[in-house]
Amino acid sequence: MRIIISGYFDAGFSIGIDDYPFEKEAALSSLNTGNDFRVSFSKPDEMFAFADEVSGEAAFHVDDAEGHIGLSVPVGTGLKIDLSGSSMLKNLHTEALEAASNKSFMGSYYSDPPDNIVGIIKGFQQKIGFSKALVNLYGLGIGYVFIETAELDEELAPYALWIYRCYEYATYGAYSSGTFRKAFRRMVSDTYSIFSNKDGYETLTRRKIPCDFFPGYQLILMCTNQQDASLASGILKNYDELTPLQMDDGKISLGWAAAIVEPSNVDYVSRILFLLKMAQVYYGICDGFERLFSHHISNSVRENLSGEKSVYDAVSLNRLRTIAHTVAEFTRFSALTQNISDQKLLTAFDQMGGLSQKIEHMASACEIFTNIQNEVLEQKQARRDKRLNVYAMALTALTIVSVLADMLSINAVLEMSGWIILLKLGAILGLIILVIYLTFEGRFLRWKKKKR
Repeated sequence: MRIIISGYFDAGFSIGIDDYPFEKEAALSSLNTGNDFRVSFSKPDEMFAFADEVSGEAAFHVDDAEGHIGLSVPVGTGLKIDLSGSSMLKNLHTEALEAASNKSFMGSYYSDPPDNIVGIIKGFQQKIGFSKALVNLYGLGIGYVFIETAELDEELAPYALWIYRCYEYATYGAYSSGTFRKAFRRMVSDTYSIFSNKDGYETLTRRKIPCDFFPGYQLILMCTNQQDASLASGILKNYDELTPLQMDDGKISLGWAAAIVEPSNVDYVSRILFLLKMAQVYYGICDGFERLFSHHISNSVRENLSGEKSVYDAVSLNRLRTIAHTVAEFTRFSALTQNISDQKLLTAFDQMGGLSQKIEHMASACEIFTNIQNEVLEQKQARRDKRLNVYAMALTALTIVSVLADMLSINAVLEMSGWIILLKLGAILGLIILVIYLTFEGRFLRWKKKKR
């Protein structure tokens, strides 16, 4: 049996909608030079059904599903970061031991830990350890963590859940120093900043994220022997409610917080793991952009109530609407695969997490926000047009006053009768009063309203 710790996280901003920002060789070289983790970006090979009929080089890449047949991932393959052998992974081991030793965690938060939980974690670190520690970063600002242990021996396998708990809370930093979480957040932020095009996309998509950075994980118990399935079911008996699904590549018992994978062939289990990965990534994208538009609605309401100057214009609103509709289309499971076996897993995930509802809510929140802001912009434009009309009328009136004043020359006045002089003076005075009123109409109406 092997333990897999997997989960998404939100960087708090986006730098693109796909892999385009990561196609920078200089940025990759810079990251690999000054750090002890390895960063790579593999451009997917172009694959066509009729390669001979394609003239020239294609502008877009087709294979974006890590080689799996029948899968299409519009958000791209993402940037891959390998933490194996890094100081961050060493800090994670240290903090897992700190969490196991913390009586507030093992003894209070969990009141019934194994008697020798510290010895279990030490034994795991000395004999087993991690075989993989990978991070994927996507242009939309969502990342995915995948940490897999080596094969657990018979002594440690029954404690798989307790080992997972210690490492889970080590990433949160709640019962340890928090060194791993701080270094991980810094790595993610610096990596995205290096690849950012600084075109305003990052500012437009900035959103609030949880203070602990990691919203949670899905524990996957990978069965590698025949007796592992019954042992895994016993381990997760009171941890999560699991739904059994028979797929082409094996059986999976799926829950929201955990899953048991029983592959028909261990060498061909990667498709199930890839589907679990993309399900979480898609959920993370929708969750992040749902919070983005909630944040924008909150800002909009505050601006309207306080009378602050709006930071939104027609261009930014159009970009936000475009982003929302793009995300909604990219994250639909029907666009990921048409395979009936794959759809079983994705449908079960959707029923548990409500991804479809999140997509609809995100899209509707965007429409509400943009409609409100468009009305605000229309009102501002109407006031601006009215002000321009006032200025035009004022100029026209002043021109008429100037003409009438010229007509009232001294010689002409001596020859005019008194009534004509009074009539022309009255016209000039009326025009002056009209100009003054039109200029200060808004202030006058506000003063009158306050007085009432």
